[in-house]
Amino acid sequence: MNLEIIAHRGFSAIAPENTLAAFELAIARGADSIEFDIQLSADNVPVIFHDATLDRITGVSGKVRETTLSQLQTLNAGKWFSDEFSQEKIPTLKESLAILKNVGKFLYFDVKPHCEWSDADVADFVNTLKGKEIQHKCVITSFNDKFLEQVRRLSGDLAIGHIVANLEAYKTQFAQAVAHRDNLISSQYRVLLENPALIPESRSQGVDIVAWTVDDRADMQKLIDLGITRIVTNCLI
Repeated sequence: MNLEIIAHRGFSAIAPENTLAAFELAIARGADSIEFDIQLSADNVPVIFHDATLDRITGVSGKVRETTLSQLQTLNAGKWFSDEFSQEKIPTLKESLAILKNVGKFLYFDVKPHCEWSDADVADFVNTLKGKEIQHKCVITSFNDKFLEQVRRLSGDLAIGHIVANLEAYKTQFAQAVAHRDNLISSQYRVLLENPALIPESRSQGVDIVAWTVDDRADMQKLIDLGITRIVTNCLI
């Protein structure tokens, strides 16, 4: 069994999440894949950032979607973690791909559901990935079904995954995945531990499973024993 270790927002246990430093450290420490969050600035530039608001990471109030890229790039995305990372900024997707393209297996895009994308925005996003010739490494996941449908319509060759946080959502999104021939469910890992029959049932329909976010070695071993081979973690790299 080949276990795929997926660094959550980069190696976020030792570097500030969703920064170039976190991505570089994940690759240096041997992570197979990297998961990260993406949304749009006020001027429709894809940036790597998790929260809808800036407060927790930058100490500045405001919403990412209402802040221009030039304004975002004046903010500090690392000092909250430690002074060592006080040079880290909020990265754009394009500058991140210069590092992320070096990942061995996959890039998992978590497209935030609080952000509306126009078809033109999605087309630019897809073209950026194809321009870097990394679409074969990309897995586009989101809680936002509308965004997934836009990607599906505009690009037939990007892998699409559904994110779920509870059993009810798993059942609903699994049906969607099968209907659209999407090949991945990204599930909160306790859902899988509590409902292990989901694993063979999903695979029998051609849908593989990513488990998130696992930071306990005993839980990781339980998932491996159940046959899970793709695990998102902050620290078990």
